[in-house]
Amino acid sequence: MITKLLSREECAKCRYCCCFDSYDLWETPVITQECHERILEEFKPDQKFLELDDHYLMKMDREPNEDLYYCPMLDHERGCIMGTEKPFDCRIWPFRIMDLYGTRVIVLSLVCPTVQKRPLCDIQAVAKELAPQIFAYADEHPYAVKKYIHGFPIMLAEER
Repeated sequence: MITKLLSREECAKCRYCCCFDSYDLWETPVITQECHERILEEFKPDQKFLELDDHYLMKMDREPNEDLYYCPMLDHERGCIMGTEKPFDCRIWPFRIMDLYGTRVIVLSLVCPTVQKRPLCDIQAVAKELAPQIFAYADEHPYAVKKYIHGFPIMLAEER
């Protein structure tokens, strides 16, 4: 989905979205039951998960001597081993869906250095184009909607 904003080559060079520090672990991708099964069957049978009500989070090990956690689906040479089968949060990166006082909003993560170079009107146009899919996913998977965090630029608010 996000290839409308970033090329696969640009994403493969950066990998900021695949790395978390202790402060950013809240951004760990939400894993659906289907994605959980696919990871275990097709990609990494020994992957450990934190099981929540009706979704999962991948266990990420801390890098030695650093406050960094890399996604276990990241191959440092080839990029994401899941390819186009990535979790939804990863497919819509650098966008996130959040709840702002009862209104769902699509926000932009400012971590992505490549997107920071794009004109804001282009970023907003992609957010608007993806909005129906993002909001439909949120309808089906409400646990994927995180509470709004001050500082994330809002690209689009859901119309009521």
